[in-house]
Amino acid sequence: MAILQHWASSIVRAVRATTVCRPSRVLRYTPPVQNEQALIAAFVKRKRRDRYRQILSNPRLRHKFTNQLAHFTDFDPQYRLPLPSNKLFVDDIAIELQKRHSPNIVFAISEDPALDQKELPLIEALTQIVGRGIGAVLSCIPGRLAFVETEDERFILERHNPIEKREYIRFVVGRKDEDSHVEQGIFQAAARALEWHTITGSDADELNDLRAWFNENLEKPTSFGRDSLRLGICWFKTNSAEHISRIWEMVGILERQGIYVQKIRTDRPGYVIYEDEWQLVAEPFRKGTMPRSKESG
Repeated sequence: MAILQHWASSIVRAVRATTVCRPSRVLRYTPPVQNEQALIAAFVKRKRRDRYRQILSNPRLRHKFTNQLAHFTDFDPQYRLPLPSNKLFVDDIAIELQKRHSPNIVFAISEDPALDQKELPLIEALTQIVGRGIGAVLSCIPGRLAFVETEDERFILERHNPIEKREYIRFVVGRKDEDSHVEQGIFQAAARALEWHTITGSDADELNDLRAWFNENLEKPTSFGRDSLRLGICWFKTNSAEHISRIWEMVGILERQGIYVQKIRTDRPGYVIYEDEWQLVAEPFRKGTMPRSKESG
C-alpha cells in the first residue's frame, strides 16, 4: 500500500510540474474582447463606434466609457426594446431575456468596479444592478442581446440582422515602404527610430519592452505575398483590444519624438494571404485598397 501511495504521489507531482512548466502561448480571445467589441459594433450609433472602440482598447481610458453608462445616449434607438411598466423587476426582466434565448451566464459592463467585466449568473447580475441607480450593461448574447440599466430607465437591446462588415486597422507613418509602396507601419517606424538613435533613454527602453511583448504575443505572419514581390500589408482586427492598447503606447512614444502616426481603417484590405486571431496580411486589390478614414495618432 505504501508503495502504491508513493507511486500515486509521484504521478501527481509530475502532472503538476508539467502544468507549471507548460510554455505560454499567444493570447486568445477573452470575454471582454468578444462582448465589448460586439456590443459596440451592434448597438452603438455608427458615428460613435470608433471613439468607443479606441477607449475600450486602452484599459487606462476604460473609465471614460463606464462612467457614462448611467446617462448613456449613444445606443442606436432602432435596437431598443422598452420594458412594460409592470415588468421592470428582476424576475420579469429575466423572463423577458430568457424568452429571447439569453444564456444563464452573462457578461457585465458597469461603472461599479466590483461588477465590471465579470461573468455572472443572469439572476445574480440583475439583482446586483436593477434599482441601484448605476449604469450597467449585461451582454447576454454578444452582438445580439443585452440589457441596459441607467439612472433613469432600463431596456433591452436586441438585434436580428447581421452586424456591420468586419473592419481592420493599421497604424502608419508618412514614409513609403520599398516593397509594398504604401505608408510604413508602426513596427517599421519603431525599429528605424531605434536603429538611427532617434529615440534614446527611457523612451527607447519602453519601446523595446513593447516590441518584446509583441514578439511574445503576436504571431509572425508566414507569408507577405502570393509571389516574390511581397506586397502584403498587415492589418489588426478591430477586436484585438490588448494589442491595439499597446500600439497606442508606441504611438505616444514616437510622437513625443516628432514621429507622427495615423490610424487607417478599411473593410476591404485586399486579397488575404495570411490570417490569425489578431491580424491578417492582405495584398491590395489591383486598383488599391482605399482606407475609409485616416485619424491622427
